[in-house]
Amino acid sequence: MATHKYAAHTENRIFYFYITNQGDNEINITMYNTPYTLIKNGENWENHHSNNFAMAQHLIDAVIYSIKNRIVAE
Repeated sequence: MATHKYAAHTENRIFYFYITNQGDNEINITMYNTPYTLIKNGENWENHHSNNFAMAQHLIDAVIYSIKNRIVAE
């Protein structure tokens, strides 16, 4: 179960999310009660085809940056 709320910073917005599962090539998050699966494709991360909504690439990049740098919300 997710315990830390992360913050993904984009141009002028902050998006909050929880990590529900994390592996080397797949990350599952919940952002505003919507589940997303992100998969690693080479060096890049992208939406999994099963996502109900497609996350914009700049937001995926911000999510991955937040996870790598452990940017948690206060």
